[in-house]
Amino acid sequence: MSLVTANNNLNHHVFDCGQTLRFYCRDCETAVCSSCTDIEHRTHNTLHLTDAVDEHRTAMHQLIHRVTMQLPCMKKSISDIEGVCVSLRESRVRAEGEVRQCFTSLHHLLDQRQTQLINALNTVESEKQRTLGTQLEELEGWVQGVESGCEFVEAALTQCPAMEVVLVRKQLGERLMDYANMNVPPAPHQNSHIKFVVGNTDPLKTAFQNIGNIESNSAVPHQSSVTGESLRQVCVGRGGTVTVMTRDYRGDKCVSGGGDVTAAFTRTTNSHPSLPRHGSTSPRPTSTSPRPSPLSSTSPRSNSRSPSTTPRDDPSTPQVLDLNNGTYEIGFVAGTEGTYSLEVLLYGQAVNGSPFTITAIQPPEEDSASSHRSIPNMSRQTSHSTQVTSRASRTSRRPMSHRSSCSRRTNPIEDDMLLRVGRRGRNRGEFVNPQGIAYNSIKDGRIAVADSNNQCIQVFTLSGECKLRFGVRGRGTGQMQRPTGVSALPNGNYVVADYENKWVSIFEPSGKYVTRIGNGKLLGPKGVCVDHNGHIIVVDNKASCVCVFQQSGKLLTKFGNRGTDDYQFAGPHFAAVNSRGHIAITDFHNHCVKVFDSDGEFMFTFGSSGEGNGQFNAPTGIAIDAYDNIIVADWGNSRIQVFDGQGSFLSYVNTLADPLYGPQGMTLTPDGQIFVADSGNHCFKVYKYLQ
Repeated sequence: MSLVTANNNLNHHVFDCGQTLRFYCRDCETAVCSSCTDIEHRTHNTLHLTDAVDEHRTAMHQLIHRVTMQLPCMKKSISDIEGVCVSLRESRVRAEGEVRQCFTSLHHLLDQRQTQLINALNTVESEKQRTLGTQLEELEGWVQGVESGCEFVEAALTQCPAMEVVLVRKQLGERLMDYANMNVPPAPHQNSHIKFVVGNTDPLKTAFQNIGNIESNSAVPHQSSVTGESLRQVCVGRGGTVTVMTRDYRGDKCVSGGGDVTAAFTRTTNSHPSLPRHGSTSPRPTSTSPRPSPLSSTSPRSNSRSPSTTPRDDPSTPQVLDLNNGTYEIGFVAGTEGTYSLEVLLYGQAVNGSPFTITAIQPPEEDSASSHRSIPNMSRQTSHSTQVTSRASRTSRRPMSHRSSCSRRTNPIEDDMLLRVGRRGRNRGEFVNPQGIAYNSIKDGRIAVADSNNQCIQVFTLSGECKLRFGVRGRGTGQMQRPTGVSALPNGNYVVADYENKWVSIFEPSGKYVTRIGNGKLLGPKGVCVDHNGHIIVVDNKASCVCVFQQSGKLLTKFGNRGTDDYQFAGPHFAAVNSRGHIAITDFHNHCVKVFDSDGEFMFTFGSSGEGNGQFNAPTGIAIDAYDNIIVADWGNSRIQVFDGQGSFLSYVNTLADPLYGPQGMTLTPDGQIFVADSGNHCFKVYKYLQ
């Protein structure tokens, strides 16, 4: 019985006791009479039924109001879901069209090749038929002449008088002699050999089986989050980086990339116009820059703070880097002091907590005199466009990255930067996101740099003069699409790992293409090095494994897969070999270095996630000196650390004069110098190294 009905019919609803219901028991949630309140419900909480009805009526109105308030949200969710369903259907139709277009073009190419082969067959047959036809005509003419001549002579000999026989011999003898002496070889001038040779179609079949893939993820904005120290505060003129971690509707971390992550970094004090958003794959009309290259994984810190595109008095356009594992990095630079807003969107909707308020402050006072050195001089060089800055030209020093404080560095090596070469640009001696770097002993020493986003290799003298630039952009044999690793063979040839083309190319010292290896066996090669036997060690970043090849291309060893165990990797980057043939691999997302023997058997690992001595925030470049000490580029902490051969921390290389910004590849020269590819500053730097 409802309380409203009881309130309207107080004089008509009577229990067996014959009394009217005038009270309500809260404990029993029922209407009772006055006698029952004194007997069965005397210890319960009771009140007048009219008051109870009023309370329940008010509570129900409040509940209805709360539910009604949820209706617009629910209707919007329904609309959003319907919109996603429509968009999903459109995406499927669009992708299906692209699949059909892709295979139609392949069918067209196959039809073209079929026509070419059939035309070649017809041409060969026509040539042979022409030759045989000419020979046939000659032989048939000879036979006809001989037969007619012989018949005429036979008739003359039997029917003509004696004197005419003499004349016949004189007239026809010479003709018959010519036929008798005529050199007409009976053997055919051609043969009937013509056939179709299929050749080795296995690579083609494999390629067809691996054409394309379907990319998708289940990331939703309301479960995705943004982390990083730069969410709170950044220094003016210095890059800030935050990490977007995408999750599905259950809250589980997504493990695949390709999401439409966009960002906008705008000033909220001293208002400036909002800058356009840039995203990993955003089709938004406000985006005016192309999507940065994915590193795969691949190539962190491509979100440069180049002064040519980021003036110091305006906030930088944020750059989104897809790490292809469900996480994304957003880089930005504040041009002046003030309060900024960072808006992060996933598929056009704000992620959890967005927008974020970020305060930009001036660098520490002792750094103010040199803080402007973060922007290199953009003036054109007169001799060539390579920008070379020596130690003698510096008059002030900058403090180390805010990620690594002096209090943690108790055993510094008193080394210093000797040289800085390059700047952001497309010309000879300029770089856009340099990755691998290698020493070559030819011609008194050369330094080769994998200029990733310029799709080329540049070769320098040890003093920083650009001597050679080679590489043609493309996906064909001998071309480069995204060179990320480079090394040198004992004969001086260069070995280049091409992440996008999924193979390793070999070039002569002059830049002439020689051959390629690993085609069809690699998914995304990042780093490459050469051991003492001349074997080529390739770090497959996308497949999270390491492959060892002979120079002929034969695969000798393959070890590792994706994971966190001893034999597993999570986005490995570069490799180096010690004097005993042991292979050291930087494990980027596992924040450690793993060492294996030459057969790929695990030996030991060192390092952990952090900013202290011996810890890493995504290690990248690696080199090993003559004493088997291991030098590691700590990408996230923007520093270089030194360990002994067993992985115990020794010290660090002093990079305070011109701080690194996302160091990548690294190499050592015989005279004790470290060359580092500084991807975020679009240059390479040279440091002394005391062994």
